[in-house]
Amino acid sequence: MNIIQVEILSEQGLKLLRQLEKLNILRLIQPERKSKMPKRKWAGSISKTSAERMLEELEKGRDEWERTI
Repeated sequence: MNIIQVEILSEQGLKLLRQLEKLNILRLIQPERKSKMPKRKWAGSISKTSAERMLEELEKGRDEWERTI
């Protein structure tokens, strides 16, 4: 059978679809929950030493902003 995606605009529309499902005219399928991006997708992409150097530079930059001119 064909699968289509429908945007339900009201609670009445959902009731109607459920009634059609009870009559075996259609089947309601819950949409798959797609996660946006795995949180650890980029974990390990740079070496630990590079990461430490970057953090040191970041801290140095932050210290420069806190300095009074």
